[in-house]
Amino acid sequence: MTTHLTTVKPTPDLAFMSQHLFTAILWINDDLSITWLNAQAEQLLAISSGRLLGQSILTLLASEASKASKTLKSADSNYDSDNHDNHITVDKSSGEDIHEQPCSLKERFQQAKQYQQPFIDHDHLISTPLNGNLSFSVDYSVTPVIYEQQPYFIIEMWGKDRQSRISEEQRQQQQYNVARHMLRSVAHEIKNPLAGIRGAAQLLQRQFIKFSDTSPLNSAPPAIIGTNPMVNPNSHLQKTAEKLRNYTDIIISETDRLTHLIGKFLGSNQLPNWQTLNIHEPLEHVLSLVVNQYPQVALQRDYDLSLPELCADKDQLIQVFLNLINNACESMTEFEQTLQQRELSEPKVQQPVTSQTSNNDSNSYKPTLHIQTRIAFQHTIAGQQHKQVLQINIADNGSGIDPALIGQIFFPMVTSRAAGTGLGLSIVQDIISHHHGMIDVSSQQSKSLNDSLKNDHNHQHTSFTLYLPFNQPAHHA
Repeated sequence: MTTHLTTVKPTPDLAFMSQHLFTAILWINDDLSITWLNAQAEQLLAISSGRLLGQSILTLLASEASKASKTLKSADSNYDSDNHDNHITVDKSSGEDIHEQPCSLKERFQQAKQYQQPFIDHDHLISTPLNGNLSFSVDYSVTPVIYEQQPYFIIEMWGKDRQSRISEEQRQQQQYNVARHMLRSVAHEIKNPLAGIRGAAQLLQRQFIKFSDTSPLNSAPPAIIGTNPMVNPNSHLQKTAEKLRNYTDIIISETDRLTHLIGKFLGSNQLPNWQTLNIHEPLEHVLSLVVNQYPQVALQRDYDLSLPELCADKDQLIQVFLNLINNACESMTEFEQTLQQRELSEPKVQQPVTSQTSNNDSNSYKPTLHIQTRIAFQHTIAGQQHKQVLQINIADNGSGIDPALIGQIFFPMVTSRAAGTGLGLSIVQDIISHHHGMIDVSSQQSKSLNDSLKNDHNHQHTSFTLYLPFNQPAHHA
């Protein structure tokens, strides 16, 4: 008689699994109170579990219309209707939309429990005092379940803003890669002829030098040069040779400049020197240079000193920060000069002195650079989800970026400054891409001092946000 041994498979810890999901999950009891949530829910809602536990789910999911309706109801005792919203319920079993009569969110939970029918809400705007009234859009589903003979609800949430950002990031990255590939191809085609032009110019220059050295004018005795008028044509030839040598110098210097420019287009062939470092080291190195160059700029540091170290190329990060911070300081300096010129050009009108008027607009403006370092949780970069990444924010209160250029500033040769080459931000994008990170920009263009002072509390007319993974892939490290 043989005995068949059955291997007992261990039951997975569902709470442990849910903590590692990318979907926000909340566990709601029959009283519609939040009894458990995973880490992704904390990140999505920007509220700690300590503040959410025990709160009514209606506090989160009730729409602004419902809240306004509730306020009116409490103010008017004769108002006997409940908070009503128009909703579209999606039947999970059939996938069809079920148009219901207006009903309160609480009633929808009751109906879901009674009929054991899940429902889904799309493009729902969440705004609650629990996270400082931060507004964002989500899709969420409510699934009624029976657990240990008690009714509960499972709520799953997906951030719409996050999905939109990922899609926009992928679209911009594809456009950038196409434009970058085209420019690299053109740069390669130009680089070879430039080498030929420079070589030909050098040969011409040598011939002119040789002609000058072997000219009869140089070999004739001084006495003959002074008395023989027939030597004068050689003097003219020598002057012509000198001019031609100057022309070849211009050709060589300009081809060298274009070669250097094309080298920036093509980028460095040197592999990154990966090393473990504290992000504040390259930041402080660059800021120490900026303080001396722009003493009028006020620096505001908001560092998270508990940040772990990251794997990166220190020299390349210095180049990134130098480009971004220099651009910010130049923008603020130019904006300050514009305000001063406008003050001198505008006729002075006699106005009563009030707390909101100033006789000197340029003195009221203070260039301010704000640097912040943080950890961003559950962040997606180039289709890869990271549990945590380094977030660096560099913001200034300068004139801002033209809205027509905001979506193109990382492309080569795109610049709004007369003296700019349009390559600085393109190089920044390249370096961040090599570090498997990403960079975002937001800007509010300021036309006048009044615009600047309106947003002076946050100093963020233009803000560049960098996201860098703490560790590089194994084959790159």
